[in-house]
Amino acid sequence: MGRKNKRGGKRVVPSNRNEKYGEQRNYTLTERKNESFEHYYKTQQIMPESEWNSFLETCQKNLPTTFRLTGNSSQAREVLKLIKGQYFSNMSNIELDGVPVDPPKCLQWFPNELAWQLNYTRSEIRKSETLKELHQFLVSETETGNISRQEAVSMLPPLVMDIKPHHKILDMCAAPGSKTAQLLEQLHSDESIPVPEGFVVANDSDNRRCYLMVHQVKRLSSPCVMIINHDASTLPNLILSQGPNGVEYVKYDRILADVPCSGDGTTRKNPDIWRKWQPGTAMNLHGLQIRLLKRGLDLLNVGGRLVYSTCSLNPIEDEAVIADVLTTCQGSVKLVDISSSLPGLKSAPGLTTWKVMNKKKTWYEKWEDVPTDYHTQMRPSMFPPTPEQTNSLNLQQCIRILPHYQDTGGFFIAVLEKNADCNMYAQKTENKVISDTVTVTSIEDETVSKVENENGTENVKEKQSDNLESKEVLTENKESKLEKVEIVPEVSNKKERRGESPPPLKKQKLQGYKEDPFIFLKDDNEDVFPHIKKFFKLQDDFEMSNLFVRCDIGKKRNVYFSSAPIKNLVTLNEDKIKFINLGVKIFSRTDSPISGCPYRLSQEGTEFIFPFIKERKVPILAEDIVTLLSQENPYIFKMSDEPKAILSDMDPGAVIFVYEPKNLESRPQCCLAICGWRGKTSCRSFMPKLERSHYLRLCGVKLQEKETKTRNEGAQTEKESEQTADMVPDEKDDVTETSRCDVKVVTDDTSDTEKDT
Repeated sequence: MGRKNKRGGKRVVPSNRNEKYGEQRNYTLTERKNESFEHYYKTQQIMPESEWNSFLETCQKNLPTTFRLTGNSSQAREVLKLIKGQYFSNMSNIELDGVPVDPPKCLQWFPNELAWQLNYTRSEIRKSETLKELHQFLVSETETGNISRQEAVSMLPPLVMDIKPHHKILDMCAAPGSKTAQLLEQLHSDESIPVPEGFVVANDSDNRRCYLMVHQVKRLSSPCVMIINHDASTLPNLILSQGPNGVEYVKYDRILADVPCSGDGTTRKNPDIWRKWQPGTAMNLHGLQIRLLKRGLDLLNVGGRLVYSTCSLNPIEDEAVIADVLTTCQGSVKLVDISSSLPGLKSAPGLTTWKVMNKKKTWYEKWEDVPTDYHTQMRPSMFPPTPEQTNSLNLQQCIRILPHYQDTGGFFIAVLEKNADCNMYAQKTENKVISDTVTVTSIEDETVSKVENENGTENVKEKQSDNLESKEVLTENKESKLEKVEIVPEVSNKKERRGESPPPLKKQKLQGYKEDPFIFLKDDNEDVFPHIKKFFKLQDDFEMSNLFVRCDIGKKRNVYFSSAPIKNLVTLNEDKIKFINLGVKIFSRTDSPISGCPYRLSQEGTEFIFPFIKERKVPILAEDIVTLLSQENPYIFKMSDEPKAILSDMDPGAVIFVYEPKNLESRPQCCLAICGWRGKTSCRSFMPKLERSHYLRLCGVKLQEKETKTRNEGAQTEKESEQTADMVPDEKDDVTETSRCDVKVVTDDTSDTEKDT
């Protein structure tokens, strides 16, 4: 029966659908040209006039693909050997339609040859089998987190931050998370420290983009990161510790402020910017960028480093912001010269003079020349400093990356170092008239008076906030009308009252999903930790209080692990900020009748729990890795002698398979830990499909991957049914999560391995 329209008649379907719906529409590509853009940057003279044509031609071309190798350093070196030997070595003589293809290019300024550039189109990839194999490899390794696709200039800010394992790091505008992942990699650069003392706080004001960041960051499986959702310009002071000696607030050692910008340096990957570009966009963002930078410097520790970056070429968003904040700080913050810290990188120094253009394309060189009609569109901070100020600010120590220098996008970076505390919020107007109303907000919930006593110490008398009540005062608007305005008291700490940091003028409304709570384990949690500690013989120095669950009733399905500072930040600041995600999954519940523990290990957190486990470790060889990962449930007798003997004497349950290279000829030359299960007569691994392929590649196995076929019980063979029966009863969901891909293992002796799983 056909659908009826609103008037009750039967819906009419066109007799010939092709005439209306089947025609292929021709869409015109955005023209990569904008006269206002060209006029603006020619006048600003961000480069010598002789380079202008080269700059413009490069901006109109597509951006090459760039990627970097991630993970710990030893695995990254192994992946580099693999990609250079198995893929790049075959690409030197490729021709498409008689034209040689450019070989992969190493980015010279990125350390240890871990970043590469490819200049291939999709049509070229489809035409060449070698390029197609490389493409499939990159996609697979990207999903496992071993390779990260990232624009070349986007890799630069973390490289100039000089991160150490003990640093407290804040990423103010973190989404989508590629730079945050890079910060984490540097935090974990020392493989001898599985859980660094430092941590990364990744913030973004957009709730939806926070969840995109979760996927990016989770691939690195770090317990030292948490994702929060807040307006970065009003980030509160977070409590790090609280005790008899008072409260300690977080001051960060490193801060990344990759602020929102007009993005006109990304015209190569976002062609739509050519159509939308106008100078007013930069002026609209200028105030926000200053607020973000000031708040970042306020949260920075003395001696710390803040990196300010934009993907804009506009001095209104770049040098003007830096100059205004440096002038406000009066010498307590200085620019750091980084021109020599990235050898091989070509860049232009920061500008010392520029002009400001209004919407009518009229140029102004000084604020005094701006008519009063445009004072609402322009600000004094948008204009260059005076010649006397310019000499002390050293704006030339900023760097601007221009697209035609090294076939990249456009970018701006300034590195600031804090030498002393600076009160950037001391001078504030108490009464601001906005539109036709006045809102007065009381931020003095406590009155602090200091009186010198006989011993020379200070007594602090605080007025209790409970005595404060909402009051009504009469204010006068522009039309001299009286109206009532409610004074709302807000809670603020002493540092905020002293003017060291501005409290939020209003409480931020929570957006998006309501997150499940982060419930850290305590001594009375007998249904979780005692079983785990007894079964795995955890060392006494393992902090149980760093484990947490996400539900407070019923069975705890998953147990997560975070570092101690992250735990303190969450438990002491639950009422201040919205936490989106943190920690790594370390145990999963599996109520197996054959195991002495209701929890098994999770591959995500194996690296961090491994040093604390005394038992359930099984040393294996590279050939055992191939057996475990290429067969569904290999029998124990298929393992090599040492793991076979250990597994035979071990009770059923979760285990960790540990690989360590025996000598310099062993492959791979990195330590690997694989979480698995010892059944009655067989064993298995719990590892996602793509990560399993990664480990097999490291062992020198050549894979021919196929599409994963949907399994149904009727098509299973009797042998598969018997093996599945030996598995943990509750693991069927996990089998779906970690179901094996159809692979063909190509080795010198295929008799020892399954040809098809």
